[in-house]
Amino acid sequence: MGIRQRLTVAVLAMAALVFGPAQASAGTRAAQQEYLAQAGPLARAVAAEFGVPASVAAGQSILESSWGQSRLAVNDRNFFGFKCTAAGPGPMATACHDYPTTECTPDCHQVQALFRVYDSMQASFRDYGRVLSTSKNYAAARPLAHDPNAFVTEVARKYATNPTYAAKVIRIMQENDLYKLDAPLP
Repeated sequence: MGIRQRLTVAVLAMAALVFGPAQASAGTRAAQQEYLAQAGPLARAVAAEFGVPASVAAGQSILESSWGQSRLAVNDRNFFGFKCTAAGPGPMATACHDYPTTECTPDCHQVQALFRVYDSMQASFRDYGRVLSTSKNYAAARPLAHDPNAFVTEVARKYATNPTYAAKVIRIMQENDLYKLDAPLP
């Protein structure tokens, strides 16, 4: 975690202790805006290169990385929760790192899993775009790219074991007006 991120976390923690929830939420909003300032252009690049809606890329990254604050995002620059495969980390990741995670098959329970490690946030976003645009698991979603809600609903069938995953991403996209990322830049 860089000094800027550590300072942001420290300021948010202090605000919560000193001022209570109302002031901390203002700090949280600032941290969320800072995350979107980084993730938004990367999500647009994924849309341009791989045809994945930028709103979905941003929404999934927010959910999967807790606005860039999860251990997986901070330590390993993995913003989408991608796991390693039996063949290793894949062509864009640099290594694998063991973490506890929750799987719902159908009951939710804790397991250990190997997750991909990236050398940058950009590499994580590009790998996300590559996987969604090339894996047969997401072939049914690709024709729905014009409709972000339908796209993520289809992606969620194979992407996550949590049955409410698509609804969570859609709520994030709606609450943060991420659909604006799908519009061309002026």
